[in-house]
Amino acid sequence: MNLIALLQHYDTILFQFLNHLVAHPLWDGFWVIITTQKYWMAPLLVVWLVLLWRGGRRDRLAALLVLLAIGASDMIGARLLKPGIGRVRPCYELQNVRLLVSCGGKHSFPSNHAANAFAAAVTLSFFYRRYSRYFFSTALLVGLSRIFVGVHYPGDVLGGFILGSLCALLLLWLHQKLIHKRIHLQQAVINHKSI
Repeated sequence: MNLIALLQHYDTILFQFLNHLVAHPLWDGFWVIITTQKYWMAPLLVVWLVLLWRGGRRDRLAALLVLLAIGASDMIGARLLKPGIGRVRPCYELQNVRLLVSCGGKHSFPSNHAANAFAAAVTLSFFYRRYSRYFFSTALLVGLSRIFVGVHYPGDVLGGFILGSLCALLLLWLHQKLIHKRIHLQQAVINHKSI
């Protein structure tokens, strides 16, 4: 058995453990709410708009960068990685999946829900460090929900966490580089005027 097949084997075992043995009907409604965008998109949109229009410069920058990070992770995951890797969702591939929502598209790696949640968590934690435990807890719940509702393997969720984090970190690094460059340009202008 090659390494990829071995990883997929253990990923399937972990999925079945979480989706069948750990999952409980008492929690099903909770996982459906966490995983379904229509339940939480409106409140998040209101918070985003408040940051954009009523917040200060830092808040507007956070709103812009979180949108860019989510957009980048979503685009890379959905348009490049999912069709390129072609891993089939467990709800299409396995028998007896506890499926609590629509199975969705055919491909599963990476989980875009997990990628987008982590892109937001990393970006927002950069600007609002004292709330980072809430951002990451929420992102983790979103990722876990994808397993409990039966549409993603744990490896898909982990891949989404990594993708979202990398997209956010790259944007934050570029942002820091631009600020650093701008400060140096301003300093050079000030030094030139004083000559």
